[in-house]
Amino acid sequence: MANNISTLFSKSLDEMNISDKQKAVLQASLTLFSEKGFENTSTRDIARMANVAEGTVYKQFKTKQELLQAIVGSVINNVVPQIASEFVNETTDIEEPDFKNFLQNLIQNRMQFFITNLPQIRILIRESMTNKNLRLQVIEKFTHLHLKKLENYFKYYQQQGQLVDWDFTQIIRYILGTTGSYIMPLLFSGSTTFDITHSSQEATEFLMKGLQPK
Repeated sequence: MANNISTLFSKSLDEMNISDKQKAVLQASLTLFSEKGFENTSTRDIARMANVAEGTVYKQFKTKQELLQAIVGSVINNVVPQIASEFVNETTDIEEPDFKNFLQNLIQNRMQFFITNLPQIRILIRESMTNKNLRLQVIEKFTHLHLKKLENYFKYYQQQGQLVDWDFTQIIRYILGTTGSYIMPLLFSGSTTFDITHSSQEATEFLMKGLQPK
């Protein structure tokens, strides 16, 4: 899958006006926070993986919390828009005359994305829950994502009589809420066991009961 958070984060660092050492520190921090958790990662661990002196870590970032905020901020501002663009292209490049199949492909795509990027998403969610400014930043970014191409597909299915005549935002909220109910338990547990095919089929069956025109 192209939209891997770690890979996109690495690419975003190349576009930032920071030194190679700073890039190495940020990349190492994301990797270690994802693998070991924020609390269990020390600046010594970060310096060792980044192949820099521990003092270099503190030169740019005064605390480990500042490092985390820099990572999450970059993910929100630089990575999330790329993920959204790739998601829209992946789901709308498939010609699917039946809305139910289109919906299952969409849900399965997002479930796979969450499972692939679960450690990095845990960081984003947990930090957003405790940091009000960051939470507002996340909401703002997601509110203004460019999903026009996906919206046009939904309008097509509405015109074909396969989708309820609701506002696009309302439909997306409904779909994301249901999909999220399957993913959320994984964010707060150590489990990685998840049957994507079964879960996406089950979620689709549930959603179709509300999204089919009466």
